[in-house]
Amino acid sequence: MMFATAPFLAAMSAHSRGAFPVATGRCGGGAPFGGYHPCDLFAAMMMEHDSEFEAEDDKNKYSTRISVPGADANSTQVTKHDDGSFHVKVKSADGKRTIFDRRLQLPDDADPTSLRAAVVNGELHVAASKMAKPTPVTVPVSADVDNDDSNNDSNDNENDNKPYVLRKNVPGVAAEDVQVTVDDDVLRVEARRRGETSTSYKRTFAMPEDAERSGVSATCALGVLTVRIPKKPVPVPVAVPVSDTIPEAEQRHIHLAHLNVPGFKPSDATVEVTRGMLRIKLSKENGEKRERFASLPDSVKNHEHVHAAIANGVMAVWADNAAVREPAEMTVDVSSTPLALDDDWVMAAEGGDA
Repeated sequence: MMFATAPFLAAMSAHSRGAFPVATGRCGGGAPFGGYHPCDLFAAMMMEHDSEFEAEDDKNKYSTRISVPGADANSTQVTKHDDGSFHVKVKSADGKRTIFDRRLQLPDDADPTSLRAAVVNGELHVAASKMAKPTPVTVPVSADVDNDDSNNDSNDNENDNKPYVLRKNVPGVAAEDVQVTVDDDVLRVEARRRGETSTSYKRTFAMPEDAERSGVSATCALGVLTVRIPKKPVPVPVAVPVSDTIPEAEQRHIHLAHLNVPGFKPSDATVEVTRGMLRIKLSKENGEKRERFASLPDSVKNHEHVHAAIANGVMAVWADNAAVREPAEMTVDVSSTPLALDDDWVMAAEGGDA
């Protein structure tokens, strides 16, 4: 079983060996572990919070099975969200007890729209097909001399938008003997020198997250191979006004930052939100400066609802509830017949016809 964390696996293992004795009554006997019955501990493990979707992985799909004895399709709820997570809640067929209740996260390459579920003979089967990988793109290699002076010194500055530059001396290699391919998040470069002493050069590079894959260009001239990878446009930072009043804690729904800033006033502060980061800059007239960064929670999407204030030497940054975008959800039909997970099912799921 692969939906579980290590403590849960240990509990399952102990349960299968009979380490949790069950006598008579609702869940059997007394409560030997500090006032808690082992079945209560087992149920609590079944209802841990967010977990990774750890599943059997094959070429086209992810699939996993969970033991839910006493449950059927009608007592099982599966809800998928547009953030790639899904919630599974399983009750016994008579509705008297909860067997499994957990929110799980699909792998990044899983297709949430293809999520399927079935409960057959007390076993929950959940599966999702993988998203089709982009077709590898061959980058034309020009024989023109690269006269662009922007070298990879710009790579050290994440704030500029100059391209990433890769250069390699390949004496004796012509442009037609170079192959550059963009394969999903990987850049592949192959160069071959023909002649009496034939040699080859092969390298792969992980593409930066901010790389504009569709704009990769390459030249090979005068024995120098140059590959340029443009960056995606830098998002415009959202400026956060800084006031002189910090609301009570219960009014600051999501706490983002709290700093001691004696001697600084609101006009000394600049707060910006960009790329999922919070940037705080403090600067006095006497030249004293401070700068801090903090990560924003993934749930904070509406940055215009982020606020900041400085009062009595303390700075607070927070977000209203309106800053949080709740993921849209959709109910997944739970079948009472086994899932047929062959290649035809995967193709149908991707096409939306199944």
